[in-house]
Amino acid sequence: MSKAHTHIQCSFCSSEDVEKISSFGTAQLVRQYYCNHCHSVFEYIRWQAAMLGQNR
Repeated sequence: MSKAHTHIQCSFCSSEDVEKISSFGTAQLVRQYYCNHCHSVFEYIRWQAAMLGQNR
């Protein structure tokens, strides 16, 4: 998968070395990511990523 381009950080270790593994997680409003640093899978609310892009 491709690298995330909106500076999404891992929920567990705050690393930005993450990859999107699914556009939909447990609900349609979240995406699933994999952290290459701590090897955790976490979910991120889709609109949070859009807000990060606007603030930078």
